[in-house]
Amino acid sequence: MLIGELALVTAAAFAGAALYVGFVEHPARLVLDPGCQLRQWRPSYRRATRMQGGLALAATALGLLAWAGTGDPRWGLGAALALANWPYTLLAIMPTNRALLATAESDPAVAPLMRRWIRLHAVRSGLGLAAVAAFLWALR
Repeated sequence: MLIGELALVTAAAFAGAALYVGFVEHPARLVLDPGCQLRQWRPSYRRATRMQGGLALAATALGLLAWAGTGDPRWGLGAALALANWPYTLLAIMPTNRALLATAESDPAVAPLMRRWIRLHAVRSGLGLAAVAAFLWALR
């Protein structure tokens, strides 16, 4: 089933990107001084928003198409997990994103906000991995 395989690939790309940010990019950023952390985070955030948001929506759409084509609810589960990144990001992470975007580089709040951001982002990685697992299950 090509649509299902594409859903899996798209969800895996999302999960891989989220894991990279959580285990490589952000930890490397945290060794910088807070002002440099913020200067690096801002353009990275803007680029990642478009990429990861698009991947989450594509995985959702492809998962729903696979569910519609097969009637197998495991595809719907994967689609729901992929889509869950959107409300989670808007409700849980966006206040921290807005604070980071509005904070001056010299503000002592930068370091705690950066530590909070990576803890919140870890949930996105988990949702991405869960969507991958659901799509793999559906392909069995």
